[in-house]
Amino acid sequence: MNKVTVLGGGSWGTTLANLLAEKNIPTNLWVRDKKNFILTENKIINQKYLPNYKLSRNLNILVNIEKALEDVDLLVFAVPSKNFRKICAKVSKLLKNQKILITTKGIEDDSFLTMSEVFLNETNYIKKNIMVLSGPNIADEIMKKHVSASVVAGENKTLLNQVSKLFNTEYFKIFISKDLKGVEMSGALKNLYAIFSGLSDGLGYESNTKAMLLTRSLSEMSDLYQKINANPKTLLGLSGVGDLIATSSSQKSRNYSFGRYLGEGNTPQKALKMINQSVEGYRTLKVVNDNNKKLSLKMPIIEALYEIVYEKKDPKKCFLKFLRESDNIDTPNE
Repeated sequence: MNKVTVLGGGSWGTTLANLLAEKNIPTNLWVRDKKNFILTENKIINQKYLPNYKLSRNLNILVNIEKALEDVDLLVFAVPSKNFRKICAKVSKLLKNQKILITTKGIEDDSFLTMSEVFLNETNYIKKNIMVLSGPNIADEIMKKHVSASVVAGENKTLLNQVSKLFNTEYFKIFISKDLKGVEMSGALKNLYAIFSGLSDGLGYESNTKAMLLTRSLSEMSDLYQKINANPKTLLGLSGVGDLIATSSSQKSRNYSFGRYLGEGNTPQKALKMINQSVEGYRTLKVVNDNNKKLSLKMPIIEALYEIVYEKKDPKKCFLKFLRESDNIDTPNE
């Protein structure tokens, strides 16, 4: 893969593009607003999302999407899930057999489709050329070159190995998986449980509560996986428990922070304004709650969180209600 374009100038898109540019791989970063970037002869800085880091001078910042896709071998999606279908429609006529890597985490509101399913639905692309990337990846920590890992999933093992090699560095390791559906779903679902984890901390609960929450979260996700024909074993990997731990314990996580602000007494709207960036779990919560009912699943954490976020019920009471309504089975599907 000789040339890459990353779509999305947020913290994650910028981090991935910068990682490749530092490896001297020709890399475009397509952004909607170039004003977010300081561009001089000596430095490139994403002043809105990563203001503390100088980016590689090899990085090519573009606002023209047609130019960004010229002669590109790999197209990486790192746009918010709420804009994903619109961007897919925008690039569909520009695609020329590029390989596709989707790093956007989320589930579409009305359709309950994952992002790769939305891409296929919008573009009628070749599924074997589509991959997803997910894992416990806090952008700020990767910019600091702290040791991290992720997982790339898809149908084509040769292609997966190529992408793994492309992104691998001494501090960033890419593992591979064939469970595309499971990897995507865990990447979306963990955001909801990260919100609840932050809520727990905001309410003043400590380590015992956090351990119980994360364990029950895996149980709920496992039950859902059984219903949608995803592999529950994927939850034991980087995109599952790995991402859940990182996102549920880091103050750099927008979903965790959103939950913590709720626990501290802020309204959902105020908490969103305090973060001032996309909180993927906020949108995903509604669609998962709606489909939870359709699938006849018992997901007390999701139900309690929905009552807090969308029905504006008292966080403390809903939290205690979750404890009362949880079943007493320790092992999923026992």
